[in-house]
Amino acid sequence: MKKITLKAILMALFFTSTISISQTSTNNQTIFGQELTDANKESLERSGIIKCASVEYEEYLKALYPKRASDTEFETWLAPKVQDIKLQRTNSVSAITTLPVIFHIFTDGVGSENLSEAAIQAQIDQLNLDFGNDSGSNYTVAADTEVRFCLATQDESGVTLTEPGINRITTYGDSALDRTTLQATVKPATQWDPSRYLNVWVGRTVTAGGSALLGYAQFPSASGLTGLNGGAANTDGVVVVAASVGSVANPNPFGGSNGLGRTLTHELGHWLGLRHIWGDTSSCINGDYCADTPDATNANSSCLSFDSCPLDGLGNDMVENYMDYTNDVCMTTLTADQKTRIQAVLANSPRRMELGASTACGPTITYNLDGAIEIEDLNLVECATTFTPEVTITNRGTTSLSSGVISYRIDNETASTQSWSGSLAINNSDVVTLPTINVPSGSHTFTVELLSPNGSVDENTANNMEESGAFAVFFDTTVVNLSLTTDLYGAETSWVFTDSADTVLYSGDGYANTPNDGTALTTYNEVFNVPSGECYSFKIYDEYGDGICCTYGPGSYTLTDSNSNVIATGAEFGAEEIVSFAINTLGTESYLLDRKITLYPNPTTNVLNIKLGTSNSLPDNYTIYNMLGQVVLQQSVSELNDLTVNTSNLSKGMYFIKIATDNASMSLPFVKK
Repeated sequence: MKKITLKAILMALFFTSTISISQTSTNNQTIFGQELTDANKESLERSGIIKCASVEYEEYLKALYPKRASDTEFETWLAPKVQDIKLQRTNSVSAITTLPVIFHIFTDGVGSENLSEAAIQAQIDQLNLDFGNDSGSNYTVAADTEVRFCLATQDESGVTLTEPGINRITTYGDSALDRTTLQATVKPATQWDPSRYLNVWVGRTVTAGGSALLGYAQFPSASGLTGLNGGAANTDGVVVVAASVGSVANPNPFGGSNGLGRTLTHELGHWLGLRHIWGDTSSCINGDYCADTPDATNANSSCLSFDSCPLDGLGNDMVENYMDYTNDVCMTTLTADQKTRIQAVLANSPRRMELGASTACGPTITYNLDGAIEIEDLNLVECATTFTPEVTITNRGTTSLSSGVISYRIDNETASTQSWSGSLAINNSDVVTLPTINVPSGSHTFTVELLSPNGSVDENTANNMEESGAFAVFFDTTVVNLSLTTDLYGAETSWVFTDSADTVLYSGDGYANTPNDGTALTTYNEVFNVPSGECYSFKIYDEYGDGICCTYGPGSYTLTDSNSNVIATGAEFGAEEIVSFAINTLGTESYLLDRKITLYPNPTTNVLNIKLGTSNSLPDNYTIYNMLGQVVLQQSVSELNDLTVNTSNLSKGMYFIKIATDNASMSLPFVKK
């Protein structure tokens, strides 16, 4: 049984693929709001592109997430783990760790960015050569990192991918993606579970601050156990331009000197904890924390090696190292010390340490008869007493699916059934709207199950049932009780309790932080007096954007009525969460807008129309909220044309549109496809 959760956060940036010819202005000296490193300034001046924006991106993450480990904190955390790996290797040899990769390819379906299966396979082959020390290195310190990469064979639901390791995304076309869209939408909307997949985003043309980029990676986090964490999990991965994807054996024809697949090798080095060999300093120090990579003062662009730090006696700069800025044809080497850092990160860093156990590259099981069902949309209306759920039936088997019985229920009540018939080939789906359900007061779950596919027994019962998360309708009570346990950083938490006019009735903030040992989390209790016939909202915020659970302590909140019925509970809500519910049944006078107001088409792709009932005058405005309660669009209404809503910039998912007059409002759900 699977629980439905919806998440979103922010972050990202992208790159261009015309890397062999692209030239951009060198006037812009910042990216991700951070000043370019000296190496990137030189790269931009020399070639018109920025080779790697991982350093600037990391500084951006640290500014956005103050609890993210500094370089010093990260290295302090990693150093003893590196030493442990070295000691272990004196007595044993580690096994190969294979990481499943999914390439999210942004394309309009026809351009050069729409990489073929062969190109993706070539890139994987090159990664395995590079990380396996099979690319012809002449250095005695060159090492097999004991890391390999495989193309994912199944998606997050276990469905076999028709193209292994590839997720083609046409939602955004092949045009340049602006920073705002990427940060707020693209990565969070398209990422697959980062504990099961190594996410690689591939784009044709994306600029950052007017500068063209080859790639960047999200550096690993330190373990949250020490409080040294930060950076959103739902942006974790690597971004490269399409023209850089290829191999030595099969170069990308649009990549020029960067078309042999080494951009991804370089960025995955960062993703696995490696730093540039010059340490992003101009000093001859061990800036990459690897003793077997000679010191260097800056990035190298030529294959011709020289000693930029002759006084240290370590020899010429290692221009063949994948963590330098030389052209792809020069690169052949990862060293033993770099290998040890990679192994320490894989064994200890969040998400990295889970990937080795992922089965996403494993063989998939094929069934003859396999009908699956999922909750498509509950179609909940804020504070309403009914809902009209939609479910999706999918044929996961090789035999055509022609019939079945849908069983559905509220909580543990007696189930109702509805027959279904159709003709679904393998992996085809049908969305079914179930009858409107009257909901009693309180908090509930909705469960749906597919029975008797084709009048027989399903060979795979694992996907026959789904349960929604808890949702609330009206409650019979005079008080609402709040129990709030803050995490270690209570000062980041605040909340408000409002009525339907958005008037703040109660609020809370200014909570104390808790000592880092986590032994004394604090619980706060509040009582709200709630007159009947009203719709209320509880809105809780976390300044840091990571909710109140669980990396920094098991905080949570719970709302209950006078009979201890749970109205809502939560913990992992990101930056904010909003729960709305009614006290007693709302009278029609509370909704002055005609209930005949409808939305079409729903689901929608680009345009959503608001259709008024015959007795409705124009509303004053409308506001669109995502599932986190965040405002994504606001519009005043002065004429009928204003009731046509452009949804093309919204990501896929469920939204609520609140249509309002001076003294009334109503909220309706819709789905963006």
